[in-house]
Amino acid sequence: MALEFGIFDSFDLAHGGVGELLDGRLRFAQEVERLGFAHYHVTEHHGTPLSVCPSPNLFVAALSRLTDTMRLGTLVNVLPAYEPFRLAEEIATLDQLTHGRLNFGVGPGISPLELGILGVRGDQARELYQETLTAVTNALKTGRMIHQGTLLRDYDAALPVAPVQTPYPQLWYASGSAITAEWAAANGINFVTRWEGGAVVEVGTKFWAAWDKHQSDDDRLNPIAGPPRFGISGPVVVAGSQAEADDVFGRANELHEQRLLHLWHEHDDHRLDGVFGTRRVLEKGNGIVGTADSVRDEIVAQVEASGVNYLELKIIFGDLGVDDAIATARTMTEHVAPAARAAADKAARRLGLPVA
Repeated sequence: MALEFGIFDSFDLAHGGVGELLDGRLRFAQEVERLGFAHYHVTEHHGTPLSVCPSPNLFVAALSRLTDTMRLGTLVNVLPAYEPFRLAEEIATLDQLTHGRLNFGVGPGISPLELGILGVRGDQARELYQETLTAVTNALKTGRMIHQGTLLRDYDAALPVAPVQTPYPQLWYASGSAITAEWAAANGINFVTRWEGGAVVEVGTKFWAAWDKHQSDDDRLNPIAGPPRFGISGPVVVAGSQAEADDVFGRANELHEQRLLHLWHEHDDHRLDGVFGTRRVLEKGNGIVGTADSVRDEIVAQVEASGVNYLELKIIFGDLGVDDAIATARTMTEHVAPAARAAADKAARRLGLPVA
């Protein structure tokens, strides 16, 4: 599989109004599609300026009218936050609106504070996520939600709309856990993680081993044709000099970190302080910042080492403007992508992974 590029967007508010930000994101998405990006993923957060678009499905619906080729979706829909039957209806409708281009990212949520706003107990989130995932995927697959609830209630009702993709849109998951990576691979689910100082190499080894072992299983949760996407996600900033890139990233990430920690600090919880700080992000290699050449070289090195076939770039965040983000996207397409794809092909052959 040829290396693909995608966008990760959290809609953190910098300057200006919400309407201005959303309009800019729509323009940005159209431009990155024109540049050849294959995926556009939006995240979901509640009760925090980390996201001023807390309903990612609404944004995907808007993008469905403005794009033609990119796959669109969530990374992720926080399943415990949804009424399952309504979510199944929405996912089917979005797949119709995108003409079969929907990616369905799923997860339990990472913030107990956000879940608490929605009335979800943190200690029940994972179990509720798993039960919701079962109910929704079965409903999309069969056209009817028949479910005997544990934490959910009982259901027996037909969906009024079916997805274009069969049995349902492609599933995606994001995590840093090797155990979760093995679960995703065994079920054919696309998986996105971080570089984490090279820890992704071990995660990738376990991911592809699990996929190889289970690729012929009939009961996989996400029976897509061919191998899934295994990718790295992180911020990328390109500028004319290293000093300029460091300065731009430092300002943008400082604001982004404030948004990330806003709700935690509002509850006088400081356990995550420093986790997303600029120095730590760069020391771990989770952010790639520099000139066009140095960014290309670092991405090539990470691709060669990890065997990923997908790169999910966060290039619009904090106080970064749309035009600057588009310029970075253009650099990725014109200056980085050819070398990165050659590196991915080389790594796949060396590691015995699926190749284009």
